[in-house]
Amino acid sequence: MLDLGEISAVALNHFFAQRAMRAFWTHFDEALRHTDVNASQFCMLVLLHLREPIVFGDMAAELEMDRSNLSANLAPLFRRRLISTISHEADRRKRQLVMTSEGRKAVASAVSPWMRAYQDTFAFVRLIDLDSMRDLFHVIRDMKELDA
Repeated sequence: MLDLGEISAVALNHFFAQRAMRAFWTHFDEALRHTDVNASQFCMLVLLHLREPIVFGDMAAELEMDRSNLSANLAPLFRRRLISTISHEADRRKRQLVMTSEGRKAVASAVSPWMRAYQDTFAFVRLIDLDSMRDLFHVIRDMKELDA
């Protein structure tokens, strides 16, 4: 069993890791402040650009989000007509997401500020093993699923 001093060190590491991720995300949101999208929306639009047309459920799986959370995050993009849906050729019940011409313009306007923000953080980000971060996410997610 850990003693209180060791627990405090672990708790502080957790606290600062969480704060670092918030600061990292805020850095990208600030960089995109004068564009048509925020950092989350940019990431979703870039994924859509790479995979379109993509079935809604496949996008949720790719982003490791539940469908209702993805729906909520995509709602502003639908309202602003940056994305739309089309019917799936093989199964008309499935919705496929596609980017509109306005969505393509929004991504184009955000690429340079995103890249500048990335370059600002590159020296630090390259030191992080992003695959390990993804693996940690999967371990914690799987632990939650086992508990349920």
